[in-house]
Amino acid sequence: MGTKEQLDLDILPDEAKREIKDFYEFLLKKYKNKIQTKKELYDLDSFLNKYNLDLSSFKFDREKIHER
Repeated sequence: MGTKEQLDLDILPDEAKREIKDFYEFLLKKYKNKIQTKKELYDLDSFLNKYNLDLSSFKFDREKIHER
């Protein structure tokens, strides 16, 4: 997506312009919340802070986790 498109709203009646503006504001709120929620899900610091997890002493041993 990334490209900016402009729509000519001048050809619409005032009522239609208001409806489009209202709908645009609704979409901004709707997707802003979804984007923020996704960001929080993948933000490790937020997750650890939310559950007060301290992993400062955690050591990852790749060989040990693959032992059978």
